[in-house]
Amino acid sequence: MKSDKIEFGNIGLEKNMSKLRAALIKKASSASGMPHIFMRLMPVYAIIFVVAAAAYYMRIDYNYTNSSVNELGGVWCTYNDSWQGGNSVVWPPASKNGENSFVKSSPGCTGKGYAVRITGTAGTKLGDDYIGVTTFLSPHSTCPECVGIDLSKFSGIEFMIKGSVTAGNVIFMLPHESRRIDASRGICRSLTSYADYGADITKYITPRWKKVKIDFRKDLRQPAGTKPEYLVSIEDVLSDANIIKWQYMNGNGRRVDIWIDRLEFY
Repeated sequence: MKSDKIEFGNIGLEKNMSKLRAALIKKASSASGMPHIFMRLMPVYAIIFVVAAAAYYMRIDYNYTNSSVNELGGVWCTYNDSWQGGNSVVWPPASKNGENSFVKSSPGCTGKGYAVRITGTAGTKLGDDYIGVTTFLSPHSTCPECVGIDLSKFSGIEFMIKGSVTAGNVIFMLPHESRRIDASRGICRSLTSYADYGADITKYITPRWKKVKIDFRKDLRQPAGTKPEYLVSIEDVLSDANIIKWQYMNGNGRRVDIWIDRLEFY
């Protein structure tokens, strides 16, 4: 998927400048009573710049509805460590046989609408027990297609978050997946053996909504000790991204409650 960035070279800017300037002056002056001489001093380039800057944002989900599908057409779902024999528990329930039991909760961060919420416990059986929530970035990102989108023109992601974390860590993750299926699990195959780029966002999670802004290139890192064969550049990850994740881990049986809202790439 291409960014919504406006490419100036393709819109005939110089050819249409005089017409655009005249239309803007006429509309603005008639609406506000401003003298034409003042409006002629306003650079049309500044107006175009504002439009172009806004186009760098791509909304993932503002949670206006309780749909389990985000605004890019990808689904929301939860997961836990049960496939490894762990005893972590997550709500909404994680899929066991390909079903999706995900539901949103209300209200969202504005006091209206909905938010993504997960609650549960990271168990005590494996030593690195975990639960999490993920959303796919297009209708084609899930099995069997496993086709990602290009995020390389974006700087990062921002979202609102609140909740309660009394132990352990919450990590935002940008996984790197193959366009092939992991037949043992029926999901898209990890190319890093799950040593994915991530950032610890635990400190942002409080009972009140807070905005988190993550720069892909400055804030995300692969885990320390990642094997050389699983090291990958962030640009390779961004060029074909399937999903994003929020993972709670190392909670030692303690309960966690996480709410997420108003996601967008910037």
